[in-house]
Amino acid sequence: MDYKNWIALLVVLPLTLACEDEVAVGSQPVALPGQALAPVTAAAAEGAAAEPAAEVRRAAFRDDDFVESERNRDPFRSYSRMFSAKAPETTQRNVAMPNTPVEEMRLIGIITGTARPRAMLVDPAGVGHVVERGAYVGRPQVVQATENVQMMLHWRVDRIRANEVVLTREDPTDPSRPPLTRVVPLREGEDVSG
Repeated sequence: MDYKNWIALLVVLPLTLACEDEVAVGSQPVALPGQALAPVTAAAAEGAAAEPAAEVRRAAFRDDDFVESERNRDPFRSYSRMFSAKAPETTQRNVAMPNTPVEEMRLIGIITGTARPRAMLVDPAGVGHVVERGAYVGRPQVVQATENVQMMLHWRVDRIRANEVVLTREDPTDPSRPPLTRVVPLREGEDVSG
């Protein structure tokens, strides 16, 4: 440090120490604005001074004290989900046009002659979706497999031919049944059922 910094420090340090105020600790009554203080008798002041300082007790907490139970509840917890109707669970697979029934899909283009042929299906809103073999398409059909389990069955692209896309849907509740087949033609007016 150069001498200018030392001089500034020597000037500021005594001013800082002189500005500290003493803090008075005690139990003196305080008057709120517009109120008068009640007179304190000498006996009351001596009795207050003679009382020993109260011990500060800290509460001991365990991990179980923070677990929600009948005795300890979260006041901000929302119970609205308990009363809403449960929708079928969402699918974990990637599905093209998940809200469009197969009957409303139109096939507008096919690319063949490659290792992975592709087709473009259009939904009723006019949005095109490119699919290839193995892709899941369309709105699922929800099937009650057991008492508590619901299954979502999707159509799957089985084959892409020169003029059509063949969709299949297997029923996992009855594996002995052959899969359902549906054909989406490239040109309007061709037979759609398979």
